[in-house]
Amino acid sequence: MTVAFKTPPSARWKSFEGWDYNGMKQRLEQFMSTIHKAALLEHVERVSGKAATMSEPFSAGQYWCCFEFVLDDHSLIIARARLPRHPDSNENTTDASELYAIQCEVATMKFLQSNVTTIPAPKLYAYEPPGSQQAVEVGACYMLIEGFYGNTLQDVKFDICDLPVNTQEHIIARWTSIQAELATFSFAQIGSISHFPTDGQDVPTIGPLAAAVAENFSSGGPFATSQQYFAAVGEARYTSARKDISEAGELGESDRFCVLGAFIFCDIVFNTELFKDRMSSFHLNHMDMGTQNILVDDDFNFLAIIDWEFAQTAPVQVNHFPKILQDPDHIAFRNVSRQTAAQKLYQQKFQDAEQSLARKGRPVIPSIADGLQGPASRIYAILEKLGGSGEPLRSLHMRSYGSLLDLKARRRGGEEICRRDGDEDGWDERLVWWM
Repeated sequence: MTVAFKTPPSARWKSFEGWDYNGMKQRLEQFMSTIHKAALLEHVERVSGKAATMSEPFSAGQYWCCFEFVLDDHSLIIARARLPRHPDSNENTTDASELYAIQCEVATMKFLQSNVTTIPAPKLYAYEPPGSQQAVEVGACYMLIEGFYGNTLQDVKFDICDLPVNTQEHIIARWTSIQAELATFSFAQIGSISHFPTDGQDVPTIGPLAAAVAENFSSGGPFATSQQYFAAVGEARYTSARKDISEAGELGESDRFCVLGAFIFCDIVFNTELFKDRMSSFHLNHMDMGTQNILVDDDFNFLAIIDWEFAQTAPVQVNHFPKILQDPDHIAFRNVSRQTAAQKLYQQKFQDAEQSLARKGRPVIPSIADGLQGPASRIYAILEKLGGSGEPLRSLHMRSYGSLLDLKARRRGGEEICRRDGDEDGWDERLVWWM
């Protein structure tokens, strides 16, 4: 389809600008010297069947470098080439874990391409893994994906709550409908889509979590229950927080509450019913569908959801209000009433999306909308905040700890509310040390 001429995304790309620190620019320069651009261009023209022009600017991140190709009908193809690992990158990751994450992203994109028409994910035209003839010719493993004339929602309007109400409704309705439709794909295990067959079987393989190694999970799964999954999440956060303190050699305010928060979260997982399953049905979830990963046009129409690398099947409790609708100290909120109104709109649009899908015979089970205001969703959202400044974390953890004590008091009739099952040492002493 012919696309009316617009300014391509590469007009905003910075190439080497902003990378002159910690050897990052040298890493990019070395990478660029090994890339055979003519081989990329030839591959783009072969898969598209159209003449193409490669734009001069490129866009680099921590892991990928993107090159833009404008076809003769003005449509776009983006080549995402994998950058070599930086010496200062996450020490938990390995070459094998990074390649597995790419494998999962490719499999997820193939699954979406074969099963949905209304979720705007970029088309995957080709993936060349390390060692393939094409990857060797180009000088890096890479994928060719559909490009779009648009920007991230975050860049177009950082504070969406300053937009007119009808525009907010338009954005939130689309935002929630995409998540709800993803959730109609449910699986019996928690993990990443590691393989999707091309032989017409259309049955994806759920493998270990693509993010497990990077996030320091003791086990990557796949997990059979929500409690197993959330225990792994909490224990990984707790271990990482303790390690950060050990390496820093001192205990700062935010460090104390990062450890305490993960500690309390683990206790909630083990000693309450909040993270236990009522049914073994786990939704497909992007896991990072923030405004930075939503491409929109000038009228805020959604063009694509990008970065599916860590998409996975997940328990319903991972769904919570987006950060921009969640934090009363965020620039987007000048008073609590605005936060409350935005959250109500978000929840209502989720309910509308679920009802629409149910009428089409594709119910979201269990409901995401019903759980957004629930304690499990809010507690998990607090865990996601770990790493912020001390005072906000203190307030968050006091609320979380108060909720924990209340839950335990109701569960045990008010007795031994600070003692873990089977543990003669009350948690009080350990908690006081971190306070």
